[in-house]
Amino acid sequence: MNSHTDLPPALVCGEIGLVRSLGEAGIPVIVGSYYKDNIALYSRYCDRRLLFSHTASRTFVDELCAFGRRAGRKMVFFSDDDRAVLSFSQYRDELKEYFYFNLPPHDLVEAILDKRKFGLLADRLNLAVPRTFMPASPAEVEQVAQQVEFPCILKPAHKDDWWHPGFLAAVGSYRKAILCETPAVLIDYYSKVSRINPNVVVQEYIEGDDLDLYSVNMYLDERSALKAHFIGRKLRVYPIHAGVGSLVETVRDDDILSAAMDAAQKLGMKGHFNIQFKRDKRTGKVKIMEAHTRNSLWCYLATASGLNISAIAYYDMIGMPCPLDGSLEHGVKWMDLNKDLKALREYRKTGEWTLRTWLSSLSGKKAFHVHSLKDPLPFAMDSWFLMKRRRNGGISKGAAPHA
Repeated sequence: MNSHTDLPPALVCGEIGLVRSLGEAGIPVIVGSYYKDNIALYSRYCDRRLLFSHTASRTFVDELCAFGRRAGRKMVFFSDDDRAVLSFSQYRDELKEYFYFNLPPHDLVEAILDKRKFGLLADRLNLAVPRTFMPASPAEVEQVAQQVEFPCILKPAHKDDWWHPGFLAAVGSYRKAILCETPAVLIDYYSKVSRINPNVVVQEYIEGDDLDLYSVNMYLDERSALKAHFIGRKLRVYPIHAGVGSLVETVRDDDILSAAMDAAQKLGMKGHFNIQFKRDKRTGKVKIMEAHTRNSLWCYLATASGLNISAIAYYDMIGMPCPLDGSLEHGVKWMDLNKDLKALREYRKTGEWTLRTWLSSLSGKKAFHVHSLKDPLPFAMDSWFLMKRRRNGGISKGAAPHA
């Protein structure tokens, strides 16, 4: 293997799992963030810290270009932030001089990350998605309420559309989707969320619980050939029934993989592709819930399971053979302990998990989102930032949920 200094750095605009995956492979890592309490900035694998403007802004792109000019060598761009990926993709012609990357065409990136556009694209390509509606006004929501089966779900077009200070007061705690049992509930929730952001989708509800949720994480080369993949089954999510994975386990599921490969082929995907499914309890069929042109937040689960998909992507982008060997071990778990403890409180109220079954679920090989004996400072900083937020009565500027 080349020495650390011979390899081009990876610029990571993202979270701790991505930084650890690359760092443990001996790849030099620069961490860029738009918020100061990103614990990835404090990882032992972070060779340099950068603070950028908000990743959805043109200023962020200008700062990337300026840093690229100063760096004097080409770097590899990684992110698990939809907004950063979308901005980078939009201005890729300006950035390609300074960064290696592997992204599908921008119109496809945009279509995948916008649930309205993805619904139309999926319909045209005959992908296995739930029936989807895209109302743009109260009158259209009332029409949808006469056509959709109940219960249904209400979702933002972009997952970060609801990351807004007014969401808590208008709607309640953040959720990736809102379950609506009746037409009146749908219309009421639309009137509330449209004040935050009017761009929403209404979707058929797929029967099942949180144990029926799966996420396929793939990396495909420039020719759309699959280089690596892993499947995570979400054992618990927070907020429950409409949140992000808090306990996820590597599994083998040929039906899920076949559906993911079918979608990747029809879309003409390349680069990172994260596609999330739910298995219908009534029929056993799988439906696509959403997709992203990036890593999952818990990409480190693959690394801990023996398959460093992030390093495989890195070496592919710089045009070198990957020196790492490894195969994926099934049954390994990734845990965000803070979120999972909050989830436990809610699951106990519904009876889905008890303290006893929760403790039983912790058996076996595990990796943690924050806690790591090999990289302990992020845990200390996370605890410090948590205390500061509680003292200040809110979240820090820029902090947000993740998928």
